[in-house]
Amino acid sequence: MPLDTNQTRRTAPTSLALTAFVVTLGACRGADSTPADTLDAGSDATGDVGPSTGSDAGPFAEPDAGPDAGPPPPRLNWTRDVEHVDLNLDFEAMHGEATITLGPSPDDGAAFEAGDLDVTEVVDADTGASLAYRVKDATLAIGVPAADTPHRVTVSYGFRSQTEVGGWLGGDGVTFLWPTYCGYLFPCRSAPSEGATFSLRVEGVPADAVAIYPPEIPTEAPTYMPAVAIGAFERIDLGETSAGTRLAVWHGPGEADDARAGTARLVPAFDFLERTYGPYAYGAEAGTVSAPWAEDATGGMEHHPFWHVGRDDLGNEEVNIHEAAHGWFGNGVRIACWEDFVLSEGTTTYIAGRAAESAGLDLWPEYACFLSFDCDPANDTNTIALLDTCDVIELETHPLWSTVPYMKGAFFYREVAEVLGVAMLDEVIAAFYATHVGRAAHMEDMLTALRAAAGDRAAEIDALADAWLRSLECPRDYAELCDAG
Repeated sequence: MPLDTNQTRRTAPTSLALTAFVVTLGACRGADSTPADTLDAGSDATGDVGPSTGSDAGPFAEPDAGPDAGPPPPRLNWTRDVEHVDLNLDFEAMHGEATITLGPSPDDGAAFEAGDLDVTEVVDADTGASLAYRVKDATLAIGVPAADTPHRVTVSYGFRSQTEVGGWLGGDGVTFLWPTYCGYLFPCRSAPSEGATFSLRVEGVPADAVAIYPPEIPTEAPTYMPAVAIGAFERIDLGETSAGTRLAVWHGPGEADDARAGTARLVPAFDFLERTYGPYAYGAEAGTVSAPWAEDATGGMEHHPFWHVGRDDLGNEEVNIHEAAHGWFGNGVRIACWEDFVLSEGTTTYIAGRAAESAGLDLWPEYACFLSFDCDPANDTNTIALLDTCDVIELETHPLWSTVPYMKGAFFYREVAEVLGVAMLDEVIAAFYATHVGRAAHMEDMLTALRAAAGDRAAEIDALADAWLRSLECPRDYAELCDAG
């Protein structure tokens, strides 16, 4: 997610991009939308059973499947790895099929968040045999056998057009799954550390519309990343990078000028990201899709390879470049916990600034204005950017969901560059990406890499991390840079 940089300098930033949008949705969430991994555990097989580390938690409940469904009974096994999800979504019938490839496990059972999905059948994808399942408190438990090889199950279900939670926003013609709403579109696990590869097929598209979605997401990605947009889109080809990645922008009626303005430097910026930090992980084609969100929703959402940008910010170059940069951090390298949010947003803001600068656009004065605002105690918006817990917070309601991880994170890297040099910092970020692409990491892992690169100046990295990331007060607000912008 980018920052909305359409603001009056030295005044209150409008908010994190999409904050108003997501908070509007989240504020109306009912009890059944509680993420499955936060349910209270219980000892009763038919009660509110929480996540299980194996099959010893007992049956989740009596199976919903018919009498021919064989053993085992449905169990809450949250540790069964999800390797791949093949989605077939029919937006006319509002019906989905998710064929989920589960990794080997000595324990039977598998558990998923299921939002308000109407699950109608679960079968063994290889044999066609019915599997026992149970849906309770927005959680789907499946009686899949233990196996020493990958095992595929197919879940058939109905889904709904949403207005008060995420999922398929039928009124807008887009999906919206970040941060914990994937279960309103398909059975999933929304923890940020979860990752899988995906394939998608879309049906039920009106004759006067087109669907923009990736047929394949070939590198493990967060479960919020699969996205579909359906509307009267027109495509503008932007060109290719030196690595051969084709970039485009898809816009709605009357949006061509904004689309061209917002993506004017996207190709050279994307080219910089590929050359500097490593190969793009999500296919040979990528680009911006105009999202017709509500009028108060700004910014973008990092669905790759076709990220969504609110139509009101379609002409904003920062938004387009920032969303592109998430292909490296936030998506390419997932965060291990929501408390590692700065690894996603701070790193992305920094490398987006570098990419924009290489293409002739200086974003740092805009960044400095956000930082200056948050550093002013009178505004009461500052917070600590890196917390010492893991998956304890609910991001949407925690102060961490703010401009702070973006800006403190970006300026932390900017000052690390003064210790290591800009080129060496780029090399460290590139090496980190190469090591962790398709995997989850902690911000502490990045700090370890930076300390190693600093050698006998490692203590300076620690001091910068303490000052920028672990302290409330800003060591410097860069107000002069904001004023000069």
